[in-house]
Amino acid sequence: MHKITEISLTTASLLLLPVQPVWALTADKITGLSTNVVFIITIIVSIIFGLILARVAAENRQAKGRMLVTKTKNRGELNPNEILQELKGLSGSAKNQKKAAVALSSLLDEKVKEKVTSVRQELTDKYGKLVEEKSKVAAEAQKKFKKTLNEKKQTEAIVRSVAAGVVVVNNKGEVLLMNPAAEKLLNTKKEEKIGHSLTEDAREEQLISLAKTTSLDGETDIEIDSNEDTKKILRSSSAVIEDENGQTVGMVTVLNDITKQKELDNMKSQFLSNVTHELRNPIGAIKQSIAVILEGTAGELTEPQHKFLSNAKRNLDRLSALVDDILDLSKLEAKKMDITLKMTAISKIVDEVCETLDTWTKNKEIRIVKDVEKDLQEINVDPDRIIQVLMNIISNAIKFTPQDGTITIGAKLSEEKGKMAVSISDTGIGIAQDDLPKIFGKFQQAKNRSAGDKSGTGLGLTIAQELVELHGGKISVDSEEGKGTTFTFTLSMNLTEESSAK
Repeated sequence: MHKITEISLTTASLLLLPVQPVWALTADKITGLSTNVVFIITIIVSIIFGLILARVAAENRQAKGRMLVTKTKNRGELNPNEILQELKGLSGSAKNQKKAAVALSSLLDEKVKEKVTSVRQELTDKYGKLVEEKSKVAAEAQKKFKKTLNEKKQTEAIVRSVAAGVVVVNNKGEVLLMNPAAEKLLNTKKEEKIGHSLTEDAREEQLISLAKTTSLDGETDIEIDSNEDTKKILRSSSAVIEDENGQTVGMVTVLNDITKQKELDNMKSQFLSNVTHELRNPIGAIKQSIAVILEGTAGELTEPQHKFLSNAKRNLDRLSALVDDILDLSKLEAKKMDITLKMTAISKIVDEVCETLDTWTKNKEIRIVKDVEKDLQEINVDPDRIIQVLMNIISNAIKFTPQDGTITIGAKLSEEKGKMAVSISDTGIGIAQDDLPKIFGKFQQAKNRSAGDKSGTGLGLTIAQELVELHGGKISVDSEEGKGTTFTFTLSMNLTEESSAK
């Protein structure tokens, strides 16, 4: 410091020297002056260079400090020796550097421990709550599982105790459930069928064949072939199982053994067939005799006699129609009804039916409208049997349609390929919704039939259904009380003798 001051004073004194003109200086003086100027410039440059070095050293110390903190953060650990090595390049004594390193290490260790403790507590709280929630969910799931298991056991117990056979299959047709009654009816074991198709690996006596649909509610009769003389007949009632999205996931079927019931029905049908066949001849003879008497051939009749004989003739006609219907139904059920197919225009059949019923409709003041699609191709049917179908349906329409009503007969190509659709609509009193499912049953009559002007046998629609199915079609009804009824049936456009016999 003293040296620098001395140099500064010397420099100042030199600067204060009197300035003399150049021409007044001697050679020795010029030489001395140059030496002094060089010395002064050297001093000034040294001072500036020293200041620059001091500045660089300070920046180096700051950089090393930042590097130390960075290393500490990256490693996640503190080592006083390492910190001491880093601090050796800093200013100060070694003792102070060591104290600084220890203090810095302790401070950072404390901060790291505080941070670790804080994070650990935060994670403990967070995952503690999560574990608690999961435990609650697991407990609730366990509770629901136990409840479902108990319900499953109760359901299985109920299904096992049901007298009817119960079979549940999935949407692939694989058996999911089968109760003991179904095992007995199908002569199989559920262990052999669970997870497999019902007909897979079936023995000859287990083969199932579809017999016929017996009603509109989906009930079906099936025959099971066996080595016995009498085939086992089961009545199957099925229902589709859907999930919450409406997708079909399976089907449940209830089976009942109706073999004895079918035997009794066959015996009853055979008895009715024999009795009605035997009645046809005497009824025919009585009708002819009454007709001769009414003509006056046997003598003139009084008015009361003519009235009673006319009443007897009408009842005989009804009895004859009943006998004919029973015989026809017996033949249809026994698959012995003969039909003669020929190419016929449906419009000609409709015209013939309308001509036959013309007198009746005029007396009742009912209008018949024909709505047959133009240029319909001829269809291969038995015209007499189709006329019988139309007569049975239209007769009912006339009976239950009030005066000034309308009956519309329509025919067109069906939306179903290879089919023709025929419809009969009326503006009559209609049919109650509860009666619709059984309207095609034998001897079934709607509750409001008393409103008609003539009673029937209750077999007309049953026969119509059988004849339509014999022609490869189906019949349906749509009605609303007070707004009329519409019967619709289809006929196969390509019917053959072989296909009609099936």
